[in-house]
Amino acid sequence: MGIDIVSSYILVESASTESNDEFCTGVKGMILQATGRIPDWLEYSAGARFVRNDVQFREFACIAGSVSMHLIYYDGRNGSFERAIIYRSKNDDVPRVYEIRGGVQSEFSPDELRIV
Repeated sequence: MGIDIVSSYILVESASTESNDEFCTGVKGMILQATGRIPDWLEYSAGARFVRNDVQFREFACIAGSVSMHLIYYDGRNGSFERAIIYRSKNDDVPRVYEIRGGVQSEFSPDELRIV
């Protein structure tokens, strides 16, 4: 058995009416909560919308993968983000998808995640 390799941008829960700026402000708060600061070099944007079980998510489009890993690690340990996080990975070339909600990580079928 191999290890999970995160294969794309993470997804962050987002209301269907939330603007790009509102989404980015919400994610900025999550980054600040997880790391204690916002790096001067950090650039990110709101990406594509996805839906799972009638809950919408947006891509956190950020080239700095370390920031996404901080969010995943922090939420998985502390479970204090108001928004759920989804990350997609591959393990031995098998696609896997995980949601972290309230500090609990659960795997689900990639077929449950649809682009809006």
